[in-house]
Amino acid sequence: MNAVGREIQRYEQLIDDLWRVTLAPLCKSLNSIEAPLLDYWQLASRTVPCLMGLSTGHPKLTGEGRPIITSDLVLFSESASLARTQSRWYRLGRKIDDGGPLQ
Repeated sequence: MNAVGREIQRYEQLIDDLWRVTLAPLCKSLNSIEAPLLDYWQLASRTVPCLMGLSTGHPKLTGEGRPIITSDLVLFSESASLARTQSRWYRLGRKIDDGGPLQ
């Protein structure tokens, strides 16, 4: 599959996830997902909203507590401790306001 096909698959998965959220409460619809943990996170902005923090369990950016900046933020629920970027779901751990290594 070429790069365009892979990008189409990413957007199709995003659309599927957004439909799932509209059909069930956010917490219930996401209980079974496997998502990397983003610890000491904070909202950030490039030209679009995103998150940055320390990632653990990311399928491509491997390692524990690895500093990352996510792709574009599409869905965000601090109360549910979940975020959906263009690429994937993230479980939100401690917010940077709670103290931590990025302050």
